[in-house]
Amino acid sequence: MQKKKSGEIMKRVIICDEEMESVSKLSTMIGQIFPKQFLLHGYVSAKQLFYEIEDGFIRTADIIFLSMEIKQVTEIDFAVYIQQKFPMAQIIFLAEDLQQVEAMFDEISPDGLLLKPLSRQRLEKCVKKVLSEKGGKEELFSIKQNGTAIFFPIEEISYVESQGRKLQIHRKDTVICIYGRISGLCEAYGETFIRCHQSYAVNRNHIVELAATKIILENGMEIPVSRQRYREVKAALEHNHAYL
Repeated sequence: MQKKKSGEIMKRVIICDEEMESVSKLSTMIGQIFPKQFLLHGYVSAKQLFYEIEDGFIRTADIIFLSMEIKQVTEIDFAVYIQQKFPMAQIIFLAEDLQQVEAMFDEISPDGLLLKPLSRQRLEKCVKKVLSEKGGKEELFSIKQNGTAIFFPIEEISYVESQGRKLQIHRKDTVICIYGRISGLCEAYGETFIRCHQSYAVNRNHIVELAATKIILENGMEIPVSRQRYREVKAALEHNHAYL
């Protein structure tokens, strides 16, 4: 994932509107108002977005702009699906008029609403509002077990270990094994995890000490730090004042 500066991850924004002009216009406005703050993904097909989420290409999002004029799927069902997949994301509806979203409020509570044609002033105000609200939410980690999505606070994870095609998620007194790559986890949760070794990523909020060859966590665990990644880890921790 692209970065603004050391230790600072760009927030991911998804735009789903079946009108290419609308996607392009909104992307341009966001880029102008918030230069280099967001990593933008535009979709003119709700089905394409659905398949990319299901296939694991899109794992996380901070803000999702969802048009109420999508025709390929049922708008309410798709909005509910998006909220279930990205419980930490802020969802902003795009609509031609208020009547289009009236039925939505019985099924889902959006974090924002923008009417077309889009106003630069209202867009800026809406994005700043949802970002400030997002800061108060507890970040969740999501996994799939037996086809069911399970969510729990990401702060419960102290570190993650890669073993072949599997990841061991060390959470409090339990270890959860899932299929995945450690690089994908660090990309999806880059603001929380630091890659310190080819096989390890640690929750920066659990670190109490960084030594030459290891990280010591608050639970006493010692995690190896590779020579190649030491400077990167040290810089990230200093930037975030994450260790003593």
